Amino acid sequence: MREDEIIEKLQKLGLTKYESLAYVTLLKLGPSKATDITRESGIPHTRVYDVLSSLHRKGFVDVMHGSPRLYRPVNPEVVLEKIKEEFIEDINNLKSAFIELYREAHGQELPEIWTIQGFDNTLERVEYIIRSARHEVLINTPFEFLKLLKNEIRAKKDVLFVIITNLEDEIPEWLNADNIVLSKTSGAPWLMASWIIGDSDYAIFFGTIPKDKRREKFYSFWAKSPKVVFQYMHWFYTIYFDNSELVKPVNYAALQKPLTLVNIRTVITLLKMAGTPRKAEISGKWVDTREPVTLTGEIVDYEYTPLVANVTIKLNGEEWKVGGIGSYVEDVEGERFILLD
Repeated sequence: MREDEIIEKLQKLGLTKYESLAYVTLLKLGPSKATDITRESGIPHTRVYDVLSSLHRKGFVDVMHGSPRLYRPVNPEVVLEKIKEEFIEDINNLKSAFIELYREAHGQELPEIWTIQGFDNTLERVEYIIRSARHEVLINTPFEFLKLLKNEIRAKKDVLFVIITNLEDEIPEWLNADNIVLSKTSGAPWLMASWIIGDSDYAIFFGTIPKDKRREKFYSFWAKSPKVVFQYMHWFYTIYFDNSELVKPVNYAALQKPLTLVNIRTVITLLKMAGTPRKAEISGKWVDTREPVTLTGEIVDYEYTPLVANVTIKLNGEEWKVGGIGSYVEDVEGERFILLD
């Protein structure tokens, strides 16, 4: 990355141009006098002390008292991690504030499903789902739309993809990665409605892709409620994946472990390919008491039907059945599944 690009990104993080220049200069020079920083960066001498004092208050620079006084850059990893933590905290606080604001204004909770108008807006939301996913992305869509997601899919190496599409030719390079399960739809038109689901956080659904994407009216439906998203996950597997033809299994041995998943049917799909037993850590709640529980042991078996999906985990000589969100016949309602080997 060029130096001017670095300075531009630092300004996006809240530094002024002079502050950005001073910090980059200190990274190049190491502990330095103000006069050295002025000479190297071009910051006016009348401004450099104010700039360095401001960087010190913001945590980017340490002041080494003595004669002469030296200024030392704080480790970039430390600075950026602090900014990241503060940024995430601010975002979470804003989310809570917005939800409360909506509740006060409308006397009800935010809707669980939103209508998105316009093809470009829908594509933007789908790309966001893929970029923000941390564990798994489920996609059922025509290849015409899937191609629009090529760059996002190719860039996301740390997420498991389960993709269903009407692929007719050979598997393209960008769909042949180790972290992709690829299935071919059976061809029924109703199976080509599009569903894109990211973890348990977001999902989007839409029907036929318009021929004229600019002029034809187009709507999709965006959900961010975990309960709704998990229902969509169930439909994704029982309606679409289970009625498709597997053309490329995941390369389980090449996946980085531990591997975290949130959908019980995704877990079982991998187990069918990788085999059992598998060491795992499962977090969730006891079905009877609703108390939190974490089980660490070996997954030794699984059950998978349109109505039931669970795994059996063995630890300390005992076996427990774990289902997904909404489980009521199993011992544990699983919320997070971590495959350890």
